[in-house]
Amino acid sequence: MTLGERIAQARKQAGLSQEQLGEKLGVSRQAVSKWEGDQTNPDVAYVAQMCRTLGVSSDWLLLGEEREADGLPRLCPHCQGTVTGLERFCPSCGQCLTDSPQNALDDGPYNLYLWSVGSKEQTQEALRKFYKELPGERDYILPECLQTDPLRYDITLTGAAPVQICGNADRAAALRARTLLSGSGELRTYPVEAGAHWMNLSDADIVEDLSSPRPPDAPMSFGMTVLAVIVGILGAMFLLMFL
Repeated sequence: MTLGERIAQARKQAGLSQEQLGEKLGVSRQAVSKWEGDQTNPDVAYVAQMCRTLGVSSDWLLLGEEREADGLPRLCPHCQGTVTGLERFCPSCGQCLTDSPQNALDDGPYNLYLWSVGSKEQTQEALRKFYKELPGERDYILPECLQTDPLRYDITLTGAAPVQICGNADRAAALRARTLLSGSGELRTYPVEAGAHWMNLSDADIVEDLSSPRPPDAPMSFGMTVLAVIVGILGAMFLLMFL
């Protein structure tokens, strides 16, 4: 069975037409038809999305080989969501899928710090999602405001950076925090033994693959821009008075 024939078979089993599959992948019906007719091959990015959409493994779709006797697709070890084997991180929870066996056993514990904030609104939303998604089977150390009111998902943390947002975290929690905060807030992850207070932490102890870079500074709001222009005009007028 060719790649095109396997795509067609999986599509039909999923109850989708060529046009419907194309809509889900963001391509035309003609592109799907060419794939199924073995006239062209889909890019790797489309293969990964196709595996998730059709519920098949990449081993079977690309090679015709079943990963297991039942032919089930790969599952993320953390959230059990469908993954394809072509991705570095789980699209559902952010779990790293390319860890070596040694790293897979390295499950912390870690302390997670919100080190700086680029976009306050985006960081607040990221923290809300992070706290809501934390699994309950581990004894995480959360900020005091969340210990007294777990449903509060406190957003004042964004004004207190650097601040610890989670202690005794496992690798999956750190990866999820990094994914959510990427581009809005800077996450620094340290082993618990490095210490708890951020002022005593050393850059040498940062767990690089579980930390995110400093985000770009948030753009100046319209109101602040107008205020800056007014202050500049007043300043210029004040100087002209003495010339």
